[in-house]
Amino acid sequence: MKFSIFLTVGIALLVIMGVAVLHAQGVSSSIGVNGNVNASGLTASYYIHLIMAERWVEALNASGINSTSVIELINEAESYANAGNYLSAITTLNNAINLASQLMVGGHVNETQTILSDYTSLASTVNNTVVNNLLSNESLANFTLRILSVLGRYGNASHLVIMGMTILSNEERSLYSHVPPSAFLGLNTAVNILNMTFNEVMNAGFNSTVKQLIILKAEVMAISLLTPPNVRVHVLPQAVGQYLALLSENASVAAAQLSELLNMTISIPPQLMQCVGSINETLIPLVNESLSGPEVYALTNDFINNYTNCLWQVREFINEVNTTHAVITRFMGIAEELNNSGLSNLTPYLLNGYFQCRSKLINAFSSGNATLIRQVLDQCRYEVHNYENETYYTIWVMNLTRNYLSYVNSTIWSLAKQHGIGGVMPTLCYVKLNGNVIGNITLIIKEMLNGTITPVEAQTLINEYLGNITNSTPSLVAGCLGIPVGPHTYVPMINWTGPGNWTTIKYPSAVGELTINSNGSAELMINVTNPTQESLYISGFSIGGLACTFSSPVEVNANSQGTLRLDLAIGSNKVTSVTGLGASGDVVVSQGTNVNCIGYLPTMFMPSILNGELYLSNGMWITLFITVSAGTNTSLNYGWGSW
Repeated sequence: MKFSIFLTVGIALLVIMGVAVLHAQGVSSSIGVNGNVNASGLTASYYIHLIMAERWVEALNASGINSTSVIELINEAESYANAGNYLSAITTLNNAINLASQLMVGGHVNETQTILSDYTSLASTVNNTVVNNLLSNESLANFTLRILSVLGRYGNASHLVIMGMTILSNEERSLYSHVPPSAFLGLNTAVNILNMTFNEVMNAGFNSTVKQLIILKAEVMAISLLTPPNVRVHVLPQAVGQYLALLSENASVAAAQLSELLNMTISIPPQLMQCVGSINETLIPLVNESLSGPEVYALTNDFINNYTNCLWQVREFINEVNTTHAVITRFMGIAEELNNSGLSNLTPYLLNGYFQCRSKLINAFSSGNATLIRQVLDQCRYEVHNYENETYYTIWVMNLTRNYLSYVNSTIWSLAKQHGIGGVMPTLCYVKLNGNVIGNITLIIKEMLNGTITPVEAQTLINEYLGNITNSTPSLVAGCLGIPVGPHTYVPMINWTGPGNWTTIKYPSAVGELTINSNGSAELMINVTNPTQESLYISGFSIGGLACTFSSPVEVNANSQGTLRLDLAIGSNKVTSVTGLGASGDVVVSQGTNVNCIGYLPTMFMPSILNGELYLSNGMWITLFITVSAGTNTSLNYGWGSW
């Protein structure tokens, strides 16, 4: 049979299944009879046994197990009772219950034992309740607590509460004519507590925390209303102790983690200690005093409110510790990024920000001021966010600078070879220029990291500096190597063919400016200088991932200079095509010349300087450096967040 059949039979069946397991394990489910019990006590005991036996019959029938032999014993017991022989009737009902449990075990040996075993202790409590005295408040409290305990372990076990109310209500109806109404005060209290718990659990939905608080409140009420002071003084602290111990443990673990993170001993916040004190204040009268029902309800609600407040504060403290851990981890991640990028010389500026943040956090947590703690955490998160953006930009700028210095190095060696300059001179020249460029860039970055200038100001300074030195690179290199430079836009190169044989060689150069407008268009201006005695024929160009070719070569006349203008189209943050072509000066574009492009140039996070090439018809190319600027009312996004 499927276990689901049992659940549909009714709550009492769960108890019977549990008793069956007890019997299978060698635990007798028989109810002992005290021969000295008075007549009214035997009558009550008989009816309790009769109810249990009849529940067994219902369970057997629902499971498809023949219950005829059990019914025969019940009939025999009723005959004894009708004759006034309640002792024999109870003994016969015990036999019927034992027989039924054996039949049930035999019919369900393959049932899920894990689920059955969870109800074993509950079934034992039910059995003991009817054995000792169903009308004993202490037994009722134990019965109620065991139901609440199982309910706390299973989120979908609200049917257990219904089971408890059904059992108690049935027994009240069966015993009503045999005992005075005042004897049912404890039983009715237990039913009311279970009914309240069921309604509140159903209204709680899937909120496990709220459900746990509902069960805790029910446990406190059951102990406070149904147990005498000498029992309550032990049971109530034990029931709530596990909850309070968990609060204390969580707070202590969080304080230890925080102390390790900040490298400073941080105590549990004082407001948490005060909160625990408030819990104890409401718990003491519940433990020690004999209170009326309304007083118990009021104090229990106060206890739950204080406990909930403590629970919220502990969770808030844990969240603050987790946020602190996240902030520190981000600081350490930035330092690692700088080290991995070969920029360990900048980590002291980052660590300075980290130490300032840590100092403020230590002061805030030591004060115990929750508002101050949140403010400091928000400040630290904002600062580490800024450092992350600044670090991203720093790494990008340094990589761009290294690429530029690679170009400087090749220029140095090319000029040195042309001028016959050997030895350590080219190396010393590169070391000098490298040191100057890196030093200037680093100085700006340091000013940004220590807060002397804003990131936007740093970006402007770096863009201007790199733009200036890029345009002046040939002159800088020539001056470094001691080569005379005239007032030209190019550097004369000397081709040495032997002692006394010097030939002056002039070479073409090109620089450009890319302007991005807010209307989704861009303009590229390329200034070309041709100091040679022959015309240049440009067949195409490339910038980043964008490569374009002209249908007819663009001519640059000999010993002249001019400008090539290209209108670019932008879509989805990418330059993908040329929409217009023009020229001025001694640059000539044939009528009807078209431009075909492949690839694209991203406009998001675009650097301030781009590298490119102008391709010549003879297979050679000219290195092209392009500075990037924004048009009217346009801001380039260099990867900064919101500042």
